[in-house]
Amino acid sequence: MSEEKKSLFSRVYENIVNKRERILSGKVNCIPWGLPRFEESSPGIEQGKYYQITAQSKAAKTQLTDWLFVFNTIKQIVDDNLDIRLKIFYFTLELSKEEKMLACFANILYIKEGLRIAPTDLKSTHAKKVLSQEVLEIISKYQKYFDKIEEIVEFVDDIRHATGIYDLVRKYAVANGTIYYRDIVIKGEITKVEDRYEPNDPEEYVMVIIDHIGLISPQKLNGTQLSLHESISLLSSDYLIKLRNRFNYIPVVVIQQAIAGENIEHKKAGALRPSVANLGDNKLIARDCNMMIGIFSPFKHEIPEYLGYDITKFKDNIRFVEIIISRDGGAGTICPLYFDGAVNYFRELPLPSDDKIKEVYEFMKNIKK
Repeated sequence: MSEEKKSLFSRVYENIVNKRERILSGKVNCIPWGLPRFEESSPGIEQGKYYQITAQSKAAKTQLTDWLFVFNTIKQIVDDNLDIRLKIFYFTLELSKEEKMLACFANILYIKEGLRIAPTDLKSTHAKKVLSQEVLEIISKYQKYFDKIEEIVEFVDDIRHATGIYDLVRKYAVANGTIYYRDIVIKGEITKVEDRYEPNDPEEYVMVIIDHIGLISPQKLNGTQLSLHESISLLSSDYLIKLRNRFNYIPVVVIQQAIAGENIEHKKAGALRPSVANLGDNKLIARDCNMMIGIFSPFKHEIPEYLGYDITKFKDNIRFVEIIISRDGGAGTICPLYFDGAVNYFRELPLPSDDKIKEVYEFMKNIKK
């Protein structure tokens, strides 16, 4: 049967059979998060899924996005021979391309060499803290990681409106696959419309990261000037849905929580964790995603103990990641993470009842020294 004539049932059935066979043959159907307990609720990043990351201001939502979708995925490809191809369009609306690459340098130096050098020190910003020649040589040693990042990630900082973002990614899809059409009747006339898409490389994961969506530029559509709220809806509910549903791409959108969600009333009510109700700029786009992940910092709100963890010991080095929305189950799952913002590093923490938590507290003492 030709590809054009296959029924929807046939295509979906073949897809689930193929996915089963992939696992049995040692391949993967997702990119693992690198967080073992979290993966019990959500195994990893899947093709054709739309992810949203939300948090209050300065709670590390950008760092978490980079860790989960960029650093961790590329590390698995380089170190673990993860058998996928990865392409990332990263629309960095808040930071420059150069700042993003510096964050990559800091992360690799830490996870590979245990060197805790923040981007500020990599730039020798302080006259008394000039970067050593030894560190420069170590950076050169990991050239393959940075080459792989440049090969995979296209940092885009000069396109800020919804249509420009969609057009750039769609152009890539057209160049790397085939669009099949079907006929529909509109007002008595037959019109061809896009039906489905087949990529040249089914193993390729294409991510479209936007950080953050509240910084896109309002645009005109059909001669009408749109508001920021309307422009966000156009990008998320129209363009990103098309990229997910038609091309099986992976939209990843960072969303700011509204400032009002941090006020004294929310604190008194114990309602400080990120939520759909407190999304900033446009709450409606929560309907679009397959999964929304929130990240929460108790230290920011002067909370001394949280879910059994002593925040007075961790201070700003702990975050709680929660699945706020999930179409595939797992909503409400909370994962505690050790966090080091200087080097953009996260690691799943032992449970507070586990004796290993004492080792973490001891490690924290040494870090602060």
